[in-house]
Amino acid sequence: MRSIGGGAGRSAHKKAREAMEIATLCRAEIAELINADNPEEIIFTKNATEGLNIIIKGCVKNGEKVTVSPYEHNSVMRPLYAMGADINVLPLDEEGKANISALSEIDADTGLVIINHISNVSGAVSDIYLASEICEKKKIPLLIDCSQSIGHFNIDVKKLRASLAFPGHKGLLGPQGTGAVYLCGIKPKPLCYGGTGSDSESMSQPVTLPDYYESGTLNLYGIAGLLEGARYVKTHKEILRVETELTSMLREGLMNMKNVKVTAPDLKNFGAVISFSAKNMQPSEIAAALDEKYDIACRSGLHCSPSAHSAYGTMPQGTVRLTPGCFNTLNDIKITLDAVNKIINR
Repeated sequence: MRSIGGGAGRSAHKKAREAMEIATLCRAEIAELINADNPEEIIFTKNATEGLNIIIKGCVKNGEKVTVSPYEHNSVMRPLYAMGADINVLPLDEEGKANISALSEIDADTGLVIINHISNVSGAVSDIYLASEICEKKKIPLLIDCSQSIGHFNIDVKKLRASLAFPGHKGLLGPQGTGAVYLCGIKPKPLCYGGTGSDSESMSQPVTLPDYYESGTLNLYGIAGLLEGARYVKTHKEILRVETELTSMLREGLMNMKNVKVTAPDLKNFGAVISFSAKNMQPSEIAAALDEKYDIACRSGLHCSPSAHSAYGTMPQGTVRLTPGCFNTLNDIKITLDAVNKIINR
């Protein structure tokens, strides 16, 4: 903000060119991270919700059939409901993850399949590559919500052959107010039309990428931070290993704790998300005690995903959610487990 301050694509002076270079570099870093050939296929958004809405509202016709995972976020379910989509929800399998094999039974006239890669409630990991294989055979476009997986799990769009939507402020370690989509085999209508810095003489929206979707001034300050976050993720290959170790320790500790019920305890593969409930306390009470007495930040309730809680039988009270990150330590997990045990079994 102090050293550049220019608007990308809005002028030819050196500060504007520096700003454009930052945006270009950020696209390239994210493209490399997901193994995409063309950085211009990375469309900047303000969050995953905007990206999901671009694809859903731009591709799904009113009343059209759409199949979704059993643990979709409201950023998927609300636009689908608003459009009157005919929603088919995949069942959970015996582990507590989406039964992707059931996609083989969906109608061929399904307009879109949407799969949440990692549940933001249970941490369940969906087999997105199997989903891609089935959808490709049926010639149905596939959208993956990578909100909990980008930057943590390896995602290869050359193998996946699916569109992606994701935020910048989670696994990519960027600032809030950033995100992106990657489009595969689809070109939905833009959510917003306006100035792009290109084809200014035309009253029609430029059809070239990324301008077709990026009307208005970009959040260059956020994108500069997202660039540094993406660079950090690319050079620190141990992130998934560290988070898996921390989450495994946390899951095991909670599952062995008296009066605690872990959501989807049979998962064999999980992301760095775990939620639980207690017999004798409301989730909000537990979260408040963790915050006030132990300075442990967590979230309670429905986590903007009532669909997931309905599938897991934790409606209407929800759960307490803990999400270890790569900057946490094993000692942090020990302290958290001790705190939860003292709060619940006091």
